[in-house]
Amino acid sequence: MKKLAANYLISETGKLLKNGILLAEDNGVALDFIDTNGDLDEIAQLTFHNGILIAGQTFTRINSASQAFISPTISGKDHLSLHDLVELAKQYQIQFPEMQIPEIWNAIITILQPEFRKESTAGIFLLIGSDLPGLHFTSKSRLKKIL
Repeated sequence: MKKLAANYLISETGKLLKNGILLAEDNGVALDFIDTNGDLDEIAQLTFHNGILIAGQTFTRINSASQAFISPTISGKDHLSLHDLVELAKQYQIQFPEMQIPEIWNAIITILQPEFRKESTAGIFLLIGSDLPGLHFTSKSRLKKIL
């Protein structure tokens, strides 16, 4: 089992956890998300990363009633990866500069859910290149697979 922590962690429910801990199997399957309420203590074999941890997930279209709803970037796609979501989030950040990462992330997920089914997948990713103090996506925001 791996114990990972970062400045922030997006939980399975979309909640942003400051100094959150993610427990994962060695193959990258997320097991548990721990809210430390911002107080991260030293824990044996805990690896800290600078950025935002996100557990692997994909979105698969289950309803094809509407093909042009959220963005031309994903219109017509039947499968969306985390990378697709980050690219979409970067576009939203430009349109809505006052919104922060958790608001944008949850808004996208909410819009997707009538047509897409969220599925957990193996893989733990780190969102880097973002404005962490302001919690904003930037043009340099990107995912890095860490497990």
